Amino acid sequence: MELQSALFFTESLSIIKLPTHVISDVVVDEAGDIWFVIPKPAMHIDAYEMEMPAKLDFFKKGMDFFVKARGTAYLLTNTEVDGIPEEMKERMQDEQVIGVKVVVANSDLVDNTPKPSQNWLQASRSQLVELVLLRL
Repeated sequence: MELQSALFFTESLSIIKLPTHVISDVVVDEAGDIWFVIPKPAMHIDAYEMEMPAKLDFFKKGMDFFVKARGTAYLLTNTEVDGIPEEMKERMQDEQVIGVKVVVANSDLVDNTPKPSQNWLQASRSQLVELVLLRL
């Protein structure tokens, strides 16, 4: 929840694919499923697969980590889905969006902490120690 934003990619093999979306305001339920809305596609929704492999890359500028999640995305055209959070039902009242539920199969936390840099004195001292140890 700290990261706030994600890129949503579908990995469908279909000819007609959803474009990549920047998402925010996600809802995570007790099962770990991720719910959000995206703008309704330009083509009729029936042209798209309703279930497809997908990935989410969560990030926030200035944070020292990001999260990559993979799973199955389900496109939701109505709020008659079992387990849909109330917050999602409210968002889906807008005719310009559709809901998406991603059932996460696996996720990775990636540490992006910058490595401390050594100054020239520290670097030369460590090289000198290595040379002395090699001679022993």
